[in-house]
Amino acid sequence: MALTLAAPAILLMGVLVATQYAEGHRRFGAQLTSTTRALAIATDRQIGQGHSILQGLAVSPALAAGDLATFEKQAREAVRGHDAWIILAGEKSQLINTRLPPGAPPPRVQLRPQAWAEMTNGKESVSNLIVYPSSGPIIAFNMPVLVNGRLLVLGYIQRPSTFQGLMQDQGFPATWTASIVDRNAALVARSHDQERMLGRLASPDMRKAMAASNDGVIPSHTLEGTPTLSSFSRSSTYGWTFIVGVPRTEVNRAVLGSLGPALVGAALMIALAVAAALGYARPISRDVRALVGEAETLAAGAPLDPAPSHLLEIAEVRGSLRAAAEVLRQREAEARQAAERQQLMINELNHRVKNTLVVVQSLARHSLRDGGALGLRQFNDRIHALAGAHDLLTRRSWEGADLGDILAETLQPYAAQTTLDGPPLPLSPNSAVALAMIFHELATNASKYGALSREGGRVTISWRLEGRARAVIRWEERGGPPVTPPERKGFGSRLVAASLKGELAGAATFDYAPEGLTCLLTIVAPVKP
Repeated sequence: MALTLAAPAILLMGVLVATQYAEGHRRFGAQLTSTTRALAIATDRQIGQGHSILQGLAVSPALAAGDLATFEKQAREAVRGHDAWIILAGEKSQLINTRLPPGAPPPRVQLRPQAWAEMTNGKESVSNLIVYPSSGPIIAFNMPVLVNGRLLVLGYIQRPSTFQGLMQDQGFPATWTASIVDRNAALVARSHDQERMLGRLASPDMRKAMAASNDGVIPSHTLEGTPTLSSFSRSSTYGWTFIVGVPRTEVNRAVLGSLGPALVGAALMIALAVAAALGYARPISRDVRALVGEAETLAAGAPLDPAPSHLLEIAEVRGSLRAAAEVLRQREAEARQAAERQQLMINELNHRVKNTLVVVQSLARHSLRDGGALGLRQFNDRIHALAGAHDLLTRRSWEGADLGDILAETLQPYAAQTTLDGPPLPLSPNSAVALAMIFHELATNASKYGALSREGGRVTISWRLEGRARAVIRWEERGGPPVTPPERKGFGSRLVAASLKGELAGAATFDYAPEGLTCLLTIVAPVKP
């Protein structure tokens, strides 16, 4: 509960710290970008020194007049104090090379046609890193010139180490890695391991970023595999790129260090919130633990003693426990009553099963007395009628059934030829079973000899109430074969008479008129209250 109360402050501080952390990274990246842009400009100036020297030498009158001896002296004077040299070359040989002692013959160098075409296309350009087996790695700035009408190339050559000093002058921390790469992303200069890393390509993620933009900040890795936050900026003049990589652990320390006051403040606020929450939570916890004993008392069925509470909610729970105890006592009383009712129902069911077995025994004795398939079929039909009545009473939970439902269930096979007409007449279970058996016998007799034996025959059953304890039911057949009185009474007639007399305290009268049988049943006390 204390943590829940402190959670909003924790979440708020977490969001603020995360926001400040991201903002710190953004500011650090912006500073790196500014640094690399400034260093890219410094690199341009470094390259521009050679450009300026070449421009000054290109307008030399001695060069224009073809006085190469005088021009060589001028060239040597121009590069004095620089780790660089001047060459003047044609397509097939060098004419001047200030790297050699004065008077030494320049080497014969056969340039490839493509290289010569690039040097003499009229554009001043700085080369990428070039590695010659004889002279080692160099960088050249070339400028085409005309000497006595002959097209030559004037070049300013310098070592990559020239740019090493540029990075040392910046005073980068020892953990940072600064690099200069040419247009092919090959390392020209590096603040660490210059000799070992010279000429190697920048990391794949850095090359991908450089191909997509002229500057930016990305999470990257040094060539040694150190995770860094790296910024790069490409020169718009010469196309070289300056890269500075700072270890990510150092970036994180710097950013988190700037968040120190915020983190301390957040921790203090959270501690205060937790302390305040615990102060409020202790009395709540004490009262809640007291409820455990009351719940155990309730489970044991003992009465609950009144107990004071400092909190409205706890008092409400105690009131609910007392109400629950009262409900439990009522349910126990209802359970006892239900058990008594269940035992009564079991006894009633036992009695009804015995009575049903007596009926089945009587049906079997009379139906099967003569044996044969007919007696068996009659027995089965009567059992089905008895079962249908039991099904109907089961659906009514043996609370009784309406006379109309009993007739509809019993006469369902002859529904198209029967008509039922009468008011609601609820019957007790025993009366319902007895009437179901009576109407089954009447329907069976009508299907053999009476109106139901012909397609056009019909049976109309109507009933009416006479007071609360007497009902008159009329069974009338029409459309069947001519009717004659039976010569003897069969089991069906005896069943009807016995059921009326035993279960229904009633009587029956039969009118065997030629146009159809009419049976008038009078039953006493059939109605279920």
